[in-house]
Amino acid sequence: MADPLKLNAVCEFLERFAPSQLAESWDNVGLLIGDRDQVVEGVVTCLTVTPEVVDEAIEADADLIVTHHPMPFRAVKRITSSDTVGQMLLKLIKHGIAVYSPHTAFDSCAEGINFQLAKAMGLSDIQPLIPVDLLGVSGPTSQVGTGRWGTLESKNTPLATVAEKAKQATKASMVKVVGRSTAEIKTIAIGCGSAGELLTSTIEKKLDCLILGETSFHTCLEAKAQNIALILVGHYASERFAVEQLASVLGSAFPTANVWCSRKDVDPVHFA
Repeated sequence: MADPLKLNAVCEFLERFAPSQLAESWDNVGLLIGDRDQVVEGVVTCLTVTPEVVDEAIEADADLIVTHHPMPFRAVKRITSSDTVGQMLLKLIKHGIAVYSPHTAFDSCAEGINFQLAKAMGLSDIQPLIPVDLLGVSGPTSQVGTGRWGTLESKNTPLATVAEKAKQATKASMVKVVGRSTAEIKTIAIGCGSAGELLTSTIEKKLDCLILGETSFHTCLEAKAQNIALILVGHYASERFAVEQLASVLGSAFPTANVWCSRKDVDPVHFA
């Protein structure tokens, strides 16, 4: 009879898949709740831990939630039922459910969210927008770093066509666009989530377009002034597809575990 799957084995796999050294300095990644020696039989992936996701994990007897966005994200001074984070933490601990978050390490790793989105957009010669050289993690020539960029195979693709492809790739209900619909797009930068800070690198590399989740109004104005097209697919849509894929990756790595992507993890923003 095979030994039971321990949380530590899942943590080690996730660390190899998305090394914590790739995470931004402000981030909170890795094992956030749990005992590394606990047995894991059920794993649920999600974009964000919400009360609905916690209840789903409890009802389905999950032992581990692998969430993209950390929970807790910031340090907490007290854990009580007086606020939403406290309520969720108390429930998770009571039911022995561990929480692991790869967050920005998952964004930037070799097979991470930004790479997956660039690949879904059909880009060729995909490279990190801001490369990071991590010796001892993935090798000195590894394709890791913040954001991605690449080239469309077909030349002079209208911005409207690129926007429609981004909508389909992310299953977004709608996308927002900065730039003329007829503008010709050849080179594209990718930044999931809130990635307005990548506009600077997009400008420096003289790329035509930046696809991201969301950004500020003033970043949109700057992009327009610099003649850089933006396609905003929404924060949720820019990352949700990747946690669905992560469930498949974990299921293949740990076939004895019941692994699924949360069905209660939904976009809090909708259009009236």
